[in-house]
Amino acid sequence: MRSLVAFCLLCFGYKAVAKDQFTEKLTFTPLSDGKVLAHFDFLTEVDAPFSQNVPLIDYDLFPKAIGQVMQTYSVRDLNLKFTQGRWLYDTWGLNPDSSSGTGVELWAWMDDPHKDVEHRWKSLTNVLSGLFCASLNFLDETLTVEPRLSFQQQPLSPNGSLQLYTPSQPAVLRYGVLPQENVCTENLTPWIKLLPCKSKAGIASLLNPHKIYNSNFHSMSIHTQSICKDPACFLRTLAIKQTVTSVLDPVRETGRRDWSLDSLFDRSLLGTCPMADRSQILVETPRDKARFQLLPTPTAMDDSVAVYDLHKDGSSLNVVMQWEELAFEFPLHPSVQGRLLANRYFTGYGQERGGLRVTLQNLDTDNAMKVTYFDVIPWYLKLFLHTLQIQVIQNGESLSSESVILDLYYQPAVDRARPNMLECQLELPANSVVTMTIDFDKMFLKYTEHRPDANRGFDIGSAVITLEDKSRIYTDTMLVSLPTPDFSMPYNVITLTCTVIALFFGSLFNLLIRSFAVVEEKEAKSEE
Repeated sequence: MRSLVAFCLLCFGYKAVAKDQFTEKLTFTPLSDGKVLAHFDFLTEVDAPFSQNVPLIDYDLFPKAIGQVMQTYSVRDLNLKFTQGRWLYDTWGLNPDSSSGTGVELWAWMDDPHKDVEHRWKSLTNVLSGLFCASLNFLDETLTVEPRLSFQQQPLSPNGSLQLYTPSQPAVLRYGVLPQENVCTENLTPWIKLLPCKSKAGIASLLNPHKIYNSNFHSMSIHTQSICKDPACFLRTLAIKQTVTSVLDPVRETGRRDWSLDSLFDRSLLGTCPMADRSQILVETPRDKARFQLLPTPTAMDDSVAVYDLHKDGSSLNVVMQWEELAFEFPLHPSVQGRLLANRYFTGYGQERGGLRVTLQNLDTDNAMKVTYFDVIPWYLKLFLHTLQIQVIQNGESLSSESVILDLYYQPAVDRARPNMLECQLELPANSVVTMTIDFDKMFLKYTEHRPDANRGFDIGSAVITLEDKSRIYTDTMLVSLPTPDFSMPYNVITLTCTVIALFFGSLFNLLIRSFAVVEEKEAKSEE
């Protein structure tokens, strides 16, 4: 039936007419340490046939570059994130967008797993590298894995009414991360060009790179999906969600928590985007007894969230939040946010062997918690699965670790071919601390495989912990020092060799070309 519909559309010269919808939202959240969390959220949806036989040729609001990439490489779900900084889960709670660790993270679900997936993945990384001026082309087979338990698909629609692909339709997942990648303005510029109004109007006009990249933490992401609207997945909805998350610090500049749009971004709101169906600024107000004032008066109040509708409040809106205090006093004993704390670090010493230790702390005193731990370790750290040990401590007492691991998947590394991958489902008891340890050996690299700053070490990407509600927690990135040759020795050898050759060649050359003549000594006899 599906083939018949596609054939009829091709015969009658059907043109896929798209119905676009665009919404934008900016959310401010005051944090307990005086900082302000600013979260930009842009969502674009288009309803149109999307298959190999019926191309989408009528692009309106949905970015054509992303649509062509999804159709060319049969991408079902694509997630790309650029992150710089460290997110403090114990102080700030969960990230609103589950931002990744420092660097660049890319994962994609692709259809037709039997059609040269590796070639399509390589082509996809090269295309995205050119689109966003990043080094995604370095995501080769030594940095790419196929997760089995993590990074499952979730609908981008706010109401969740759109249906995802049925499990009967096969797809394959690829995941890669570049922890050493730096995020700069050259990545933000092509990201802004994907928006319908660019940075000329609407909430996106507040995106000032000088302020965003001067923050304690900033993350930029693109999440695009092809969502089914019928069982055959012929009619689909293309959705792209673009987010920017930044933690700004007004206390560092003024000593107070007061902030406004002008002071945070050094820009004014340039009207509303005429393409936006909904354009809002939300301010989450604290639930404690702190006294503050919001100017101007919000359009509406939704529980403890102040809502400013840009279509009603006009283009000259400048939200101001003032606190009734002379100066901000940092809390001596800040309350711990969230339900789970995760830490990962290296153990051991020397440049031959080492270990990895992961600590997961369940702060819920009443309920157990099911999480999925996912970690990718480069091939030059040779893990030993038989050394994996798990220790469980609950209320100061040691418990058996047999019931903690629900599922485990381990992929050993192949030298210069693929990395290690450790993925397991855990059930953390209430009010407990679960510690996992595993040993590894450090491999010797060829001198050509070392980076120019070899003595700095090699970056190891963050581990990912997926909670039951599909939110994710990322650990800190790490540095590992490998056996490093003395790169100054070639210089010393060359210098010494050239010196010896110069002395030898100079003496020999002097002897060969010099002419010798016998000089007779004339005795001058003075005759008296």
